[in-house]
Amino acid sequence: MKKKILIFSAGSAGREIFQLISSINKFKDEWEVIGYVDDDVNKVDKIIDNIQVYSNKKKPKNKEIYATCGVTDHVIRKKIFEEEIIKSNFRVANLIHPLIEKPKCLKIGQGNIIFGNVHISFEVNINNFSLISNFCDLGHNLIAGNYITIMPTVTIGGNCNIGELTLIGSGANIYQGAKIGKNCKIGMGSLITNNLENNSLVVDQPRKITR
Repeated sequence: MKKKILIFSAGSAGREIFQLISSINKFKDEWEVIGYVDDDVNKVDKIIDNIQVYSNKKKPKNKEIYATCGVTDHVIRKKIFEEEIIKSNFRVANLIHPLIEKPKCLKIGQGNIIFGNVHISFEVNINNFSLISNFCDLGHNLIAGNYITIMPTVTIGGNCNIGELTLIGSGANIYQGAKIGKNCKIGMGSLITNNLENNSLVVDQPRKITR
């Protein structure tokens, strides 16, 4: 019997998760998406991807139902998991693209989402409720905290430590051995060669253009 799952957010990230689940089902018919949950008045009671969009108040409730969250903003994702998913006693699961090679030494918690074409090296430890986008490279001995968002094409060197509630923008590069504190935001295309303290903001703008 397939496991029933709700996707919180009918936005672009939520629909990406729907596609991820469809890819998983092509290899193992495991999941049945029974709806999106979204309080956007322009989406509630609509049909998107041939599935129903429910409001948070009218969502199905059953302890056998799984739920995931498709919001890339890590702060909002934490709020949804803690206040809407966990409090409603939904189950949570890891959704990992079926073509990703998972080393036997990989340690991973619950509620994580890993999209396609992600390379995972050895001795990687991913905690809970993180979202890792397409074409990322996770170096060896990585320790990743809770509620991390890693956008597409990010490269993280070996022996790095990423604190919880950190967002790493597309194309960023984290030099090996770097320690990133909690609640940091790293902008698109940034190069991180030193440790970052908690609550750091790194934005590599404005760009320099040479001819």
